[in-house]
Amino acid sequence: MLSIATKLSQINQNTLIELNNNIYKFFDYHVIDAEKTPLTDENILENLKNAVLTVQSKRKDVFELLDLYTSYNFDICVVLGNKSYLSDEERRYKKSRILDVINKCLKIKDSLWVGTEGIEDIVKQVIEENDLIAFYLYGCECNINAKKAIYLPFANEINEDVLKSMENYLKRRKNYNGNWQDYLISLKNIKKDFIKNIKRKNDIIVGYPIKLQIEEIKCFKEVFGE
Repeated sequence: MLSIATKLSQINQNTLIELNNNIYKFFDYHVIDAEKTPLTDENILENLKNAVLTVQSKRKDVFELLDLYTSYNFDICVVLGNKSYLSDEERRYKKSRILDVINKCLKIKDSLWVGTEGIEDIVKQVIEENDLIAFYLYGCECNINAKKAIYLPFANEINEDVLKSMENYLKRRKNYNGNWQDYLISLKNIKKDFIKNIKRKNDIIVGYPIKLQIEEIKCFKEVFGE
């Protein structure tokens, strides 16, 4: 299955439904990263198609957000998330809080994605026992016996501007020392064996267009949709 991820903080919410409709036509899922900017417009929530909405488990209001989100027809992806989006109080919550969030979701939805970065040992059991989807980043390992979704940040061509725009993302990767090729995908230089290997190991491929342009998304579809 092939999907596209976008960050809500980088999109005008007035155009989100149009973008979602365009992605829905050609991809299996539209993963909407709402960690930094929660989506609470009920008119938008009602009209999302094949969407997966990301929720940060350490947010103080996460359970209120779940009460809202679980009443709509889209999937939820629970993640530990980026601590830079959190208040000092929220940062003090234990990582294991994600289990409380997952269990609340499972009371209402049986289809759930779980981000594994930095917490694989915490979420492994609940993912395997409930047949959830393990969502992990390209450049990381996922040793969970479950359906896997891999997050692939990509651009048709990786240049200095692209690297600069992804600087903070790359710095958060544990083993990053300038080896961007291990974390970002250049479609221009991709090899067929790489594509086959990614497809073999993962059930869902989630492409994140570093440059949110229709041409970039079309190129990703052409490369990975073969």
